[in-house]
Amino acid sequence: MPQINVSDNKRYIEIFKKLVDIYIETGEPVGSRMISKTLPNPLSPATIRNVMSDLEDLGILCSEHTSSGRKPTDKGWRLFVNVLVEAADISEIERRAISELKDNSTGKSIEAILERATDILSGLSNCVSLIMTPTENSKIKHIDFVLLNPGRAIVVIVTENGFVENRLIEVPLNVSSSVLDQATRYINSKLPGMTLDEIRSRIQDQVHCHEDGIDKLTQNIIDSGIEIIRENDEGNVIVKGHSNLVSHTGEINDLKNLMKKLDEKKTLKTILDQSIVGQGIQVFIGSETKMFEISGCSMIVSPYSDTNKNLVGAIGVIGPSRMKYDRVITLVDYTAKLLSSII
Repeated sequence: MPQINVSDNKRYIEIFKKLVDIYIETGEPVGSRMISKTLPNPLSPATIRNVMSDLEDLGILCSEHTSSGRKPTDKGWRLFVNVLVEAADISEIERRAISELKDNSTGKSIEAILERATDILSGLSNCVSLIMTPTENSKIKHIDFVLLNPGRAIVVIVTENGFVENRLIEVPLNVSSSVLDQATRYINSKLPGMTLDEIRSRIQDQVHCHEDGIDKLTQNIIDSGIEIIRENDEGNVIVKGHSNLVSHTGEINDLKNLMKKLDEKKTLKTILDQSIVGQGIQVFIGSETKMFEISGCSMIVSPYSDTNKNLVGAIGVIGPSRMKYDRVITLVDYTAKLLSSII
């Protein structure tokens, strides 16, 4: 067949958009007669079938068998998102639900606000919602080493923007609270204004130069704390709304595998990192994303900033490709912007 630039062909775009709109509403493959009945400028079913056949040859549409209707492929969803989707207005009820984050933020920790944000977004979108908490670029206010029981301690990290994270470390069985207190005092005397990344590179060098006269046991405790930071520096990812995917079992090709991927925080962090590097809203579609490679699902993500306009995390949703992109994109964008005014 001749080369066709679909995005520049008004007839192809009109038919393709109508097909996608119907498919989003019904979830059923769409036939030419259905499109013919709903186009503002009527076309014959035969003409529509020819266009649909061309779009199938281009990999934009697919069908289960010759006589069935057609639905978009991942390539088709990409065309739809890139060319046809425009941001939609959200309802006043949705706007108030998201605005609750700011209205009720006084006295709450950053972690509690982010947890609530994922709850609200998953509920409004009927998708899985996820958020990456502020990265190690956040400046550290305080670090505590706290003895939990013989052989185990907790490293408590408090950032200047109020986020708290606890990380478990192993310590020698004979370590006392006084040794951990010494490690706490030492590391806090060095870190005002530092990020976790700077702590890893600068403090560890100073510790091993023995410039400050700390004993070997305290040095080992500090090393263990810094190492656990290094091992976990992918950041924390909060995921909510797994049950929302159950109603989309027939649309996502491998729902069991997707559920498994949602538990792989490192995989999710890699994708969320991409959205921070990129500009604004990012849409990842099904099998075109190597980290998922699951057709039938899409991910919409937006970075968010702190009040100093530093990019510190990302928030988004994962759901079926057959989602109302205009509405969900607006929900994610509005939530990210509101968080940027709080964090």
